[in-house]
Amino acid sequence: MLIVKAIINKEHVAELSSWVDRKSTIYSLGNIPYEFQLILRGSRDGFHPKTFWNMCNGYAGTIVIVKVAGTDEIVGGYNPLAWDNSTGGCNMKTNDSFIFSLKNGNIQNSILSRIRDNEALFYSDSNEQNIYGPFFGNREFMMKSVVSDYTQDKLCQCSNFDGNVFRRALRSYEKSIRNISGFFSIVEYEVFKVKKQIPNCTIR
Repeated sequence: MLIVKAIINKEHVAELSSWVDRKSTIYSLGNIPYEFQLILRGSRDGFHPKTFWNMCNGYAGTIVIVKVAGTDEIVGGYNPLAWDNSTGGCNMKTNDSFIFSLKNGNIQNSILSRIRDNEALFYSDSNEQNIYGPFFGNREFMMKSVVSDYTQDKLCQCSNFDGNVFRRALRSYEKSIRNISGFFSIVEYEVFKVKKQIPNCTIR
C-alpha cells in the first residue's frame, strides 16, 4: 500500500491558519483553530486542470498547495470564496485572499502576500478549464497545462513584478512569492478546505 505524505506539516498549518485569521503572531501547535480537510491530491486524483474544477466546485475557504519540481519550494494561495465551474470566465473580488510561499528545506523564510486591488482570482470558463486551474491575480500564482497534466509541461507560474516600477503597477498582490518569474512544473499539489475546528488540527 502506497502511503502519500502531505506536502505541508503542522507548523505550516499553524502559519497558514494565522494568516487566514490575520493574526500578527503564529498560532501555537496546540492551539490551531482549523482542520485542513483534504479535497484533492494530484497523485491520488490526477493532475488534469479539469479535475480541479470538478472536485473543488462549491467549496469555499480553501487553500491550494503546490510543490515545485526540482526545488524545495512550496507555493500556494487562499481563496475565501467558493470555487465555481459555471461562471463563464470572470474576475472574482475579495479582500481576504492571499498567496504565499512556505519555509521548507533550503527556503529559510515564508512569504505572505495579501491582495491589493481586490480582483483576486480569475475563474475560467468551461473551455479554459481544460488548461487553467487555480488562477490568482495577474498570474501571480497560476496553474496551467496544455497537455492535461501539471507535472508534464512547465506552464505553472508565479509572476514577479518587483524588478520594474512600471510592471509593479500590474500587480494584484502585495509582493512576489518567488524570486523569479520563470514557468515551472510541479511534483504534487493539494487543495484543503479550511474548517473551523477544536484547537487540535489534523491533516488528513
